[in-house]
Amino acid sequence: MKLVLDLLRTKFAVIRLPPTKSIPPYVLAADASFLSITKTADELSIVCPESLTTYISDAKIEKGWVAFKVRGPLDFGLTGILAGLAQPLAKNDISIFAISTYDTDYVLVKEGDGEKSAVVFKELGHTLKKAIPMPSYQANAFMLLLSHAILTGKSLAFLQPRPLTSSVLHVGTATNDISIDSVVSAPIPLDEHAVIGSTQLYPQPRPLSLSPTLNESYLNNAHPDESQPDLGYGQFIMSDWRKAWFTYGSSQQAAEVIDPQTGEADYEITDIDGVLPDDLVGVLYRNGPGKFGVDDQRVAHILDADGLVLRFEFRPPNGDSKSSRVKFTSRYIETEGFLEEREKQQFTKRGTFGTAPIPSWYTPNKRGLNADPPEKPPLLARMAANAFNVDIKNTANTQVIAFGGKVLALWEAGMPYQLDPKTLKTIGSDSLGMNKDFTGKLAVNYIPGLPEEFQPNFLGGSAHTAHPKVCPRSGHLVGWTWAQNPTEGSMDVTFTEYESDGFTIVASETHTLEGVALAPHDMVLTEHYVMLKINALEMDQLSFLSGAKGPAECLNMDGRAPVKAFVFPRPTLSAEEKKKYPAFVVENIPACFSIHFSHGYEDDKTGNIVSYFSGWPANDSGSFLGAWGGFAPDYNKIPPTYYWRMEIDQDKRKCVDLRVSPGHENMCVEHPVVHPFVQTKDATFAYAQCCNKVGDASAPMGYAKLRLDGTARVQLNCKMGDANDDVDVFWVGSRRFSGEPLVVPKHGSSGDEAEAYLLGLVYDAGMSLCYAPNSVIQI
Repeated sequence: MKLVLDLLRTKFAVIRLPPTKSIPPYVLAADASFLSITKTADELSIVCPESLTTYISDAKIEKGWVAFKVRGPLDFGLTGILAGLAQPLAKNDISIFAISTYDTDYVLVKEGDGEKSAVVFKELGHTLKKAIPMPSYQANAFMLLLSHAILTGKSLAFLQPRPLTSSVLHVGTATNDISIDSVVSAPIPLDEHAVIGSTQLYPQPRPLSLSPTLNESYLNNAHPDESQPDLGYGQFIMSDWRKAWFTYGSSQQAAEVIDPQTGEADYEITDIDGVLPDDLVGVLYRNGPGKFGVDDQRVAHILDADGLVLRFEFRPPNGDSKSSRVKFTSRYIETEGFLEEREKQQFTKRGTFGTAPIPSWYTPNKRGLNADPPEKPPLLARMAANAFNVDIKNTANTQVIAFGGKVLALWEAGMPYQLDPKTLKTIGSDSLGMNKDFTGKLAVNYIPGLPEEFQPNFLGGSAHTAHPKVCPRSGHLVGWTWAQNPTEGSMDVTFTEYESDGFTIVASETHTLEGVALAPHDMVLTEHYVMLKINALEMDQLSFLSGAKGPAECLNMDGRAPVKAFVFPRPTLSAEEKKKYPAFVVENIPACFSIHFSHGYEDDKTGNIVSYFSGWPANDSGSFLGAWGGFAPDYNKIPPTYYWRMEIDQDKRKCVDLRVSPGHENMCVEHPVVHPFVQTKDATFAYAQCCNKVGDASAPMGYAKLRLDGTARVQLNCKMGDANDDVDVFWVGSRRFSGEPLVVPKHGSSGDEAEAYLLGLVYDAGMSLCYAPNSVIQI
């Protein structure tokens, strides 16, 4: 009789426990392709995946077995099936462990005899096939949150764009609880990071046992049973958070999905649970750190990682499909540094945040891209490899925009890279109409008075902000480039407005920021002004030039010093308008470190410039993003990030109000955005990643709707630890992490802020079945 045999894609263990032992509950809960439990008066025998043996003690364990499954079901009347398989193996000195079930038979052999057994079976005329992959622990398995509910309370969808064999889109309706149909899989091994992550309130990691719900979900590799009121307190599992910063890639069971060299993936998402809105048509691009090192050496800081761009194309229904469809594409940005390091398999350029080349005589500890970075080399080694090396790697990992027929990957310390809008292949560095090649040049102006032929070849470059804005009235993209004047302690900034037709320059104007040596991260755009708020940062030039530290490591932050803002008329204003809206500087703004601005506007009644931003309160942190170093951001070292309102009287040229946005006290949020139609107006709502509602610093685990019309209930005498339950937040769950939100206007929208969808990428650390429906979340 000729049989079909499935080779199961995992390694198994055979375990003997005393008969008095209970069957471990996580073994019973495991979703395994094969699991056998036999209990007699003499023993408890278990055959299970090797990964389940981590928690079993007082047992005899034989690891390293592979299993062949006879494809059934087999008729009870058949005889000699096992004998027909066992005897030929015995003649070839292959020992077996055989198990029969109601439907079929399993033959287990030692891993070293697996290939030899397969040859024997084939010679007997049997057919061999590989079974469906076992559940895996997929690094960086995102879902796309598509929510109209947080805008209107109506609908929501989840999209998983990186499956092993297919993708799943979940669409739900509005309720107040999280309803989870979770797939329980094999538990993952406990390690030192299986703890509740540290925060400002809890500076030391806490054991998972303090949270039975989190502990059980971790041991069972599942999502906890939790509702919206249970969430918002900043509790997360540190090992989950670390997985969110793994290098992008496929699991071992389906390595063909993502090309490890290019990060390329390209497929249609075919498995949709629910119905996508018909009017959500277009392309969503997202960019961020994706490849965290080279040659098994992890970067010293996550922001030194190579950029990864994701593309989601939402297609309308057609004759073949009654519902909308989504096509997913991904690819690393192949910058000059990326290609050079891939070819040489070593760090060849200095990273902004501390990653750097090493001398040939120094051997680093190569732990792998998803392990802790190697120890920092000794000072002598750092200086030997990096002294007077000012070649900083452009990772293009900060932002991506689609405008004027171009797709640009942005990084704030260099020029953008242009990508193919469909394939995401890198076209090359883009000078944005300046017709200059800035490759390999620092954003530092030439030395005054020195003839051009004597100027160092690394000078004369320019850098473009990673956060340009689009004016809702004119449709112009408004950005700015900068270059330092180190001998003068100043910086030249050039504001430029582009129109969408051909990405052509409409107007451009250069100004000098006196007493400023470091470019701010973001900008404010209003109807008549552009504004740059300058944080209190200084740079230790000697440590940088000597090679002792990376550029950002040389930044010293004074978190309690007052700051200032530079306000300039937009370059498109006429000469008469610039007289009415002149440039000015605002000194002595109270201490506050600004990060991202959601929007700004000129108040219709007072004429004051009002802006909103995420930022840190006055603090004693002396390093700039130093707590983001190592494997992943450490929240016991990061100040809590709040949403701030700042008001500037342009007549008096002073800050007349700076405070946490009223009603949003103790809401730790980041990456705030508004509807694009109100980018330069007095918005009613803003939306942001939300970390917690108790004023702590923790990982992002939700999306907040922030009311700005003066009706939000102000939390009086609010201190860290007090919960603000008056803000509308959707929590994605304590084993999921929320990415940057994006407000997408509905097709044909007239400008109503509620006529939009909120999109955001969600990383699911509790997901283990990356090729099947994992969970459904409803709000």
